[in-house]
Amino acid sequence: MNAQEEQEIKKEFLLERVVLFSDAVFAIIITIMVIEIRLPEGLREAADHTIQHAYKELIPKLVGYALSFFIIANFWMRHIKVCSFLKDYNKGFLALNLLFLFSISLFPFAVSLITGVVSMHSAFYKYGVNIYIGVILFGFFTQALLIGYLVKHRQQLCINNSSMDKTLQWKTQKIYFVAIPFLGLVVILLNYYNANYLYSMYTVALLGVITAISRRRFYPSK
Repeated sequence: MNAQEEQEIKKEFLLERVVLFSDAVFAIIITIMVIEIRLPEGLREAADHTIQHAYKELIPKLVGYALSFFIIANFWMRHIKVCSFLKDYNKGFLALNLLFLFSISLFPFAVSLITGVVSMHSAFYKYGVNIYIGVILFGFFTQALLIGYLVKHRQQLCINNSSMDKTLQWKTQKIYFVAIPFLGLVVILLNYYNANYLYSMYTVALLGVITAISRRRFYPSK
């Protein structure tokens, strides 16, 4: 085995470590979220109404976990597509990948803010919803940054890069660079002026509409 073959094997091994580390972060985040879903201690000898109340309190936690699981799964599936083009990596890619993983790691904290509140009309719940939405927008933005960096350095880092634009839907990702900061500013203003948290939720719906329209325009299905 010559020096070039050894270098290629070493590069493949290190690249595999990068991908496996990313997958491990996703798995740990999902595990942490589901650990938070548990009944309080001492229910074996509790009265029926206490047990019923405890199970009712699990409903928002299950809903929050299911919603977050779906969002994180969407991020993970797109991350798989990103990694499928990799043949090498550099410090820039590693830094942006860590930034993206950092944004995803905030989900357990954000979920705890909206599932651990007794009243949905409290100020704490409103702030929790805004933080949760901010984490979602932050995740989409950092993933767009990661994809943008990969597209820019495709000759150095990627294989089969002729199909990257369509597979990663790069034109849609470019829209995020403008849409997400704008929507984030809207959430901040709504929170500042003490608006109903439902208006903040509409920003995520608007991002979904923007995504659907851009995909239909730039990447129409046959």
